[in-house]
Amino acid sequence: MDIQTERLILRVILPDEIEWLLAGDAHRLELANGFRYPPEDPDRGTDLAWHLRALRADPEQLPWRIRLIVERSSRTVIGSINLKGSPDGKGDVEIGWGLNAKYRGQGYATEAAAAVMRWAFQQPGVSSVTATVPDENDASQRLARRLGLTRTASTRRNLPLWKIETAAAITAN
Repeated sequence: MDIQTERLILRVILPDEIEWLLAGDAHRLELANGFRYPPEDPDRGTDLAWHLRALRADPEQLPWRIRLIVERSSRTVIGSINLKGSPDGKGDVEIGWGLNAKYRGQGYATEAAAAVMRWAFQQPGVSSVTATVPDENDASQRLARRLGLTRTASTRRNLPLWKIETAAAITAN
């Protein structure tokens, strides 16, 4: 289930691995997958329990949830790229991203998000990819634009909704 890019491995994280992170045992995860897991990971504790509940309820959700962003050269987890479940009734999937601070501004989020979006559009039933991006998050807004997402007039969870409707519209390399 890995997605590989020139510089990255996008590794699906398993339910047991999420439990280890929730318990503060990143060392166990390092032993299991061979990747270095630095303590400054932005997703440690963020939404992990929510994703774990969804995975325990429906193991088929596994490729539609959290992927670790691993820098190939150092084998270090530098963040995560998350889908928030399989396509809804309209064929939409939501994406989110987060990078450790020292890896920002190097194109990693663009590379990871574009790869996951292309993967999603190859799956049956997917007609759009959306992201919720707060107004004050200029960096994520720039990333959304680079990826080809367009801000809509809609909101989700009180946040502006950005959307793309075809893989051909993904503008990032």
